[in-house]
Amino acid sequence: MSASSKERQRRYRQRRKSGLRVVRLVVDEVALSVVLEGLNFVDPQDGDEKALERGLNEMIHVLCGGLDSDA
Repeated sequence: MSASSKERQRRYRQRRKSGLRVVRLVVDEVALSVVLEGLNFVDPQDGDEKALERGLNEMIHVLCGGLDSDA
């Protein structure tokens, strides 16, 4: 079931206020999986469909945190 337009708008405004953005990427799923597994962001045994998304989010969070500490 999809969210109502009011709910989507509320979440959009909440993310924007928090400084967050939703970014859509087109990537090779196998290559992404190999990289994320190699960097220990994804467990090779994890069969969850959202595992790659969580791993990519975590990797970006770590990379952005590293940039913050360099400033």
